[in-house]
Amino acid sequence: MMFYRSSVLFLAVVWHWPACGAFENGQATRKYFAHAGVEDRHGVIAPWYHGQNGQCDFRIRIAAETLKRYPWAEPPTAVMAAPHFVFNGHWNILPDGTIQVHPELPDWHNGDIGQRSISLIHGLNNYYAYTGDAGVIGTIQLVADYILNYCQTPPDHAWPDFFISAPTKGKAYGQADPHGFIQLDLSAQAGSAMLVAYKLTGNKRYLQAARHWARLLAEHCDMRSGHQPWNRYANPEDVPWDGRETGGVVLILQLLEDIIRHDGPNQNPALVAARDAGERYLHDVLLPEWSRNPTFGHHFWDWLNPVGTCSVPCFVSQYMMNRREDFPNWKTDTRNILSLFFCRSSVNPESAGGVYSGAWAIPESSDCCGKSLQYPMMVTAPTLARFGQLADSEWAREVARRQCILSTYDIHETGVVEDGIDGGAPVTNAWFHLAHPWPLRQVLECVAWQPEQLGANRENHIVRCTSVVQSVHYRRGQIAYSTYDSPSPCEDVLRLAFEPKSISADGKPLSCVEVLSNNGFTVQPLSNGDCIVRIRHDGSRDILIEGDDPQEMVEDDAMAYEGPWAVQESDKTSGGRLHVASQADARAKWTFEGNQVRLIGRFGPDGGKADVYLDGVKQLCGIDFWCPQIRDEQVLCYKNGLTQGKHSLEIIALGAKNPHSTGSQVSIDAVEWSAAEGQAGLREGGGPAEPQRVIFGYFGREDYVDSAGNSWRPATEFTYRAGKNADLVPIAFWTEPRIEDVAGTRDPELYLYGLHGNDFTVYFTVNPKQTYHVKLKFCQADQPPQPGGYATNVQIQGNLVISDMDIAATAGGLGKAVDLVFNEVQPQHGAIAIRFHHRSDGNAMIQAIEIGPGNDR
Repeated sequence: MMFYRSSVLFLAVVWHWPACGAFENGQATRKYFAHAGVEDRHGVIAPWYHGQNGQCDFRIRIAAETLKRYPWAEPPTAVMAAPHFVFNGHWNILPDGTIQVHPELPDWHNGDIGQRSISLIHGLNNYYAYTGDAGVIGTIQLVADYILNYCQTPPDHAWPDFFISAPTKGKAYGQADPHGFIQLDLSAQAGSAMLVAYKLTGNKRYLQAARHWARLLAEHCDMRSGHQPWNRYANPEDVPWDGRETGGVVLILQLLEDIIRHDGPNQNPALVAARDAGERYLHDVLLPEWSRNPTFGHHFWDWLNPVGTCSVPCFVSQYMMNRREDFPNWKTDTRNILSLFFCRSSVNPESAGGVYSGAWAIPESSDCCGKSLQYPMMVTAPTLARFGQLADSEWAREVARRQCILSTYDIHETGVVEDGIDGGAPVTNAWFHLAHPWPLRQVLECVAWQPEQLGANRENHIVRCTSVVQSVHYRRGQIAYSTYDSPSPCEDVLRLAFEPKSISADGKPLSCVEVLSNNGFTVQPLSNGDCIVRIRHDGSRDILIEGDDPQEMVEDDAMAYEGPWAVQESDKTSGGRLHVASQADARAKWTFEGNQVRLIGRFGPDGGKADVYLDGVKQLCGIDFWCPQIRDEQVLCYKNGLTQGKHSLEIIALGAKNPHSTGSQVSIDAVEWSAAEGQAGLREGGGPAEPQRVIFGYFGREDYVDSAGNSWRPATEFTYRAGKNADLVPIAFWTEPRIEDVAGTRDPELYLYGLHGNDFTVYFTVNPKQTYHVKLKFCQADQPPQPGGYATNVQIQGNLVISDMDIAATAGGLGKAVDLVFNEVQPQHGAIAIRFHHRSDGNAMIQAIEIGPGNDR
């Protein structure tokens, strides 16, 4: 075997990342989305936002506040009173934060009701657990009520009383027409959201709808082995394109599984049979075809979508992680389908998909939306973060962390969202769902799986819960919450500003343990005094956490009041009373020293509206005290990320209400604030330091293990601008062995396949704190059509290391293996970038690559 070693010392090498400018003093001179890019000392993407609460918490708060201040529609404009986003997915927002909505939208543009409603219910449900802001519960109910009252098929339909998930026909703001698209995967996903709405609110109508939709799906399931269990649509006759249901089938399976788990398998044998048929289709048909383009396409409502999209690989991965016992290959399947999407979606030269300051930024697909790279990252990041946790993958954890940081560069305090990688709003200034409901849901999921790195500093939050949190009270030194149920294993995760002294479940004390194999809790201290607390409470629903919280609190009587306020006695409040007002211009004020503040009070059916002033400045988002249920000791509003010092919070009643409220009452219980300071978490890049080995053109679902026992995965993380909608697998990969045997190696499998193209760049996410070796594996199987057609040039970190190489000549002939090794490779921006290109119109090629720490001897 010919073996060539080259040791190269890289000094002052600059790799020009896609569409990136120069960097100075750790600060990028170019713009990422809405802000100038910032890098850590290793050149890896770092937060632009420097408030103590952190960039993710800031993004969450702005999304929620934009939803809460959205203008409402009322009859006769709409069939019911609700925020415009319940009916209308289109919006515009001015630089000052003014929201503009145009109700006269075409029927077609009404088709995102399903996707938008799903994000709203899931996102706001998680936001309630995270903050204790019960004002969002009413919004969840309005979304669910509109779906059930005006977006279902009639009783005489072939699918009676079923969600019309993409109502592209029928009056906007009114009754949906059943000849609009009834897209089954979206209808099922909305059913899962309905079940969440039921668990939060107790409204049995939502449970009944979810059960009914699941039963209809089971009735219409094709149980035959190898057959597609469901069409993409309940009404394919009304849809102008292919109705194949591909990876989106997992959304149907998830609804079936949700109802089975809720009611018990013995209550739903038909649902169990349909779920099992769908899982066979996933196992036997879809996953073996994971490298084919349509397998993870056919999802978005507004186009045929015959190519892989950002959502479906994540849905499939999440389902497999939910059902790990039934998917023994879930680790490699998840890694493969997620990372293949990175290169597959970036083939469009207009997309600019690639690596920015070490973070993968990707478009929706190989077809859509140009440089709008924000919202696809927001779905891949939490999926990768969860995978990193469950599979103990440092690669996935770091890719997710970087993606979450970069994607949340999109936001302004005003609620303006810039989703273009170099600025502007190609999508989010028109489609509201992708500007705020989608990010609210996805960023909360990122925090749920990486609370140490992404959670808010010196605050108290439930970040993850196995069940639905029905009620939560964030008191000083005491957090009390109740869950809908507590199935085994029931594990919740909180990030707290204090170390708990005691935790109880249903009044019984839990023990602090090392491993949560049974009920108990673990405490992971962080460097700033915060703790990550994990609680297992199988069979118990009411949790109480107590400890020495740095937060301070005063009761309502400590505030300064002006105007017509009254004191109302109540045993449901922290101090036994409330200050209440209904008339306009009643004022309440508190001055405090700190960096965050929360106003505590009551939401209820008679709640009114109030403006909020911070340090004398009127805030864009006020308070709507309305909620269909009375909810005491709730967070009415909060402000964090403040400069440390003296601040004032003032509330001014407006004497007004929304159309559903029976009064205009403003009810104040207490004020909580904190001056605790500190940063914790990984503020700079980490990443995998172990060897990484990839084979190009190999699409086995399990890694190849070589003669030395090393695992080699399919090579997927690269950019190749092959053209809009181009499918890289048939045009750029050799996916079948090109020769029977390879000379000069004990592992011919590494050289049988390959990638060929005029110009492509392979990326490895690495730990930036060490140097690496790069081993390139080549084997030329045949003569090119023209002389020099495979003359390969290679750049590592922008430095030319191979020039016009004749691979066969270097190896000593056709069908022979040759390895080229380069040592002392220094990461740039937390990654190693290897570019392959041909100087004219021929093809460069590569068969396999190994990178590893230190030099290869």
